Amino acid sequence: MSQSNHRPVVSLRSLFPRVQVQLPGFNMITGLVLVLTVIHLLMVRIQGSAEGQAEAAWYYINFGLSWHGFSDGKIWQIVTYGLMHANWAHLLMNLLMLWLIGGRVIHILGHRRCFWIIVLGTVAGGLMHLLTGLLFLRTGYPESHLVGISGACLALLVTLTTLSPDSRMWPVPISGKNLGLGFIIASLLLWLMQPGLGLPLFSGMGELMVNWAGPELFQISHGCHLGGALAGWWLARRLLAPTPSLETLQKLRQKREKKIGLGDLG
Repeated sequence: MSQSNHRPVVSLRSLFPRVQVQLPGFNMITGLVLVLTVIHLLMVRIQGSAEGQAEAAWYYINFGLSWHGFSDGKIWQIVTYGLMHANWAHLLMNLLMLWLIGGRVIHILGHRRCFWIIVLGTVAGGLMHLLTGLLFLRTGYPESHLVGISGACLALLVTLTTLSPDSRMWPVPISGKNLGLGFIIASLLLWLMQPGLGLPLFSGMGELMVNWAGPELFQISHGCHLGGALAGWWLARRLLAPTPSLETLQKLRQKREKKIGLGDLG
């Protein structure tokens, strides 16, 4: 008696699911997208002449982020670097992430929390870039000025994947949990591989990566991406932490009062 072999049928619908994107309306995300676009248009206009290029360089040096500038007292750089971008491709990539992911985060958490994720992601990404610049000084490797809002974008992405670990992030056919973890691990490894850190094993791997992908690979601030991603993960974990009950709060209060000698007072 013969049996026919049946191969499983894979539907196109399962391979290409319907894309559902929660786009923001005219709100904080839209406003930020417009501000970033206008700033970049102004910078492009300024760079239209030789004198303008020198003026644009002044803006990048003073408002982009570097250890040298920050340590000289230009503390505003920890935020303003996120408002500037190197070129149109850099800007459009960040705006796309900000627009698509920011809309979903607003839908889940609201405007106020989304705002603080963007701010803290920017600051955390900037702090990791500053740490990288400080470590570069020890090896004599030249530091670079950081521009771009990618730290905030990574914070939004990892916040979303942590809050929705089982969701599928189209077009990548993996769970949100694995996608977020993958970004964190990749950013960490690329940061460790930077030639300027001088780590024996990782620097050798970094040289191999440069031979394969080109020197542009380490012109990206992987420290900024790592800092933003870790900030997003931490913020999401805080949001997922259980809210203490009234009974728990009362017990903690009684414990503190007893400790300072107020437990027997009426």
